[in-house]
Formats: sequence, C-alpha cells, structure tokens
Amino acid sequence: MTTFETFTPEARPSRGRTILMVGANLLVAVVTRVRVWKNRREVARLLQWDAHMLGDIGLTQGDVYSALATRADEDASVQLSMRSLERRYASHAQARDRLAHAAELRGPAARYERKA
Repeated sequence: MTTFETFTPEARPSRGRTILMVGANLLVAVVTRVRVWKNRREVARLLQWDAHMLGDIGLTQGDVYSALATRADEDASVQLSMRSLERRYASHAQARDRLAHAAELRGPAARYERKA
C-alpha cells in the first residue's frame, strides 16, 4: 500500500517565517556560545584562588583544570557544579556509612550503657 501526503500552500511555512526561524536559531546559537565562553573565563579565574578558598566551595584545583580541559563548546561551570555535588554527596554517604557501622558495633553493648 502506498500513501501520499499532500500539503496545501497554507500548511507550509512561508519564506519569511522560515527566514525568521533560521535567524532565531542562529541568534540562540550565538548567545549560547557567548555564555559558554564567559563561563569558561570565570572558571579560569578560579585558578587564582588558593586551595582553602576552593575547598570552601567544594572544589580542588584539579577540578578546575579538568573542567577547563573539556571541549570548548561545553560549559565548564556545569562541569564544576557536577564535581562539587558529587563530592558533597560522597561525603554525606561516607558519614551515613560511618554512623551505620558505629551502630552495628554498639549493637548488643548498647543495652549495658549507664542511664543518666
């Protein structure tokens, strides 16, 4: 079975609308490229911070270097945010594991604790 689709001239976008859509897409691409470029410059400025200042925001110099080593069209600030979140979640998971392990170690001995 063969199917044919027919379009009326009204269903097709007009030439002016097509040009407008192409121009809008081009503008979005340029704005995105400029935003990525500015964010990479800001990330590069983080290399001037010392290790203590970077540690306060959950990063290391290695994180900054690796974010800058990504492709030029990738947003380095997004990479840094992901690394910071990964480190934060990992430290929270380690703390939960330590608490669970401590509870296991206390298990039977907890009933012999003195009550105040």
